[in-house]
Amino acid sequence: MKFIVAGAGLAGLNAAWELTKAGHTVEVFESNNRVGGRCWSEVLSNGEVIEHGGEFIDVNDHTIRRLCAEFGLPIVSLGIMFDRRWQVDGTIMSPAELAENIRKLTEAAERLAETRGYRVSLREVAREAYGSDYADLPYCQKLFATTTCDPDKINGIAVARMFQGHSQDYIEHRGRVMAGNDAVAREIHRRIGDIVRFDTPIVGVTQDDVGVQFTSATGDVYHGDRAVIAVPLPKLKMLIGTLDLPPLMRTAIDGRVMGAAAKLNVVVSGETPPRGMQAPNAPWWSWSTESKQGYLARGALTVYAGGKATMDSLHLEDGGSYWLQQTRNYRTDLDVSDDYILTNWETNPHTQGAYSMPGLDWHPEQDGIFNQATGKIAFAGEHTHFASLNGALESGARAAKLLTLI
Repeated sequence: MKFIVAGAGLAGLNAAWELTKAGHTVEVFESNNRVGGRCWSEVLSNGEVIEHGGEFIDVNDHTIRRLCAEFGLPIVSLGIMFDRRWQVDGTIMSPAELAENIRKLTEAAERLAETRGYRVSLREVAREAYGSDYADLPYCQKLFATTTCDPDKINGIAVARMFQGHSQDYIEHRGRVMAGNDAVAREIHRRIGDIVRFDTPIVGVTQDDVGVQFTSATGDVYHGDRAVIAVPLPKLKMLIGTLDLPPLMRTAIDGRVMGAAAKLNVVVSGETPPRGMQAPNAPWWSWSTESKQGYLARGALTVYAGGKATMDSLHLEDGGSYWLQQTRNYRTDLDVSDDYILTNWETNPHTQGAYSMPGLDWHPEQDGIFNQATGKIAFAGEHTHFASLNGALESGARAAKLLTLI
């Protein structure tokens, strides 16, 4: 059987990998000139491996950990806390305080769901949970940055339910692939062989009784018996116009919001422990991770901003120099050089954003809607499952299984 896959990010690659292992013929189409999508690693001038995109591997991210074990790719500790960040005054939220913040968010969301229904924004839930000064609270600043979206445009009840498990055990034990997270994508590509057509964006999709047809930007048409669509959310929204989808699936796609995020990866030096630190009174943060010695930071600092409003405040149009100076002003524990790489996912033509969150019109009935194929097509990607490296891989494996069960 012939399968065609749109998108060579982790989701599309893992779908292709599962289908190839099952003995099927697979062809993958990718608009970029590399595999991995938003999983993209690079090496700084001092030899440190950095991530342009997805970085954190949770202890419960079993799919990516299993693949790394199979591929012989060591996962090493980051040595920092993700949900609890140091403040410039030298304080850090305790585990009990984190649990209390999450409890307040969850209970506020459920109160509003009971009294108002599900169409409630994240900003409304935050105000209900933490009071009028919610925007100045470190946990709230972290929450808004992590979701990458305008808090007025995403669903606070869906987000609160998504994060309520973060107060459980092991939340702090996250890692990264030592060779770079995109080593997973590159190894899958090596194993599936030369079946990826690069520089081939898919702009049209149709299906009929015979199979599925992809149309590329150059007008070429490619045929398959079945298809996986694993392109980023903005591109998916453009593709589905020609497809007859279940109404709930179409609503889930149309109503989801793509977020914006940017990163600075900077060469740094200094004898200091690894640390994730919130910017003072601002919803962005930076982290230096654990070196081979374990007690010192690597020679790389990652600075992350989520949400268009935050990114606009950092004047990224200057190429990152203003942001770099703001970082240098508060990361006085490190010697921050002028050697850096700026990544702005909002302006990336292949992704048109960072990752996505449920929009205001989210309803619990939409959860799990992509656990089914629609005709001969299954969807994969972070917007169909969970916005993480592991979520992308799981969604690809799910799509492959759905299509082989038809």
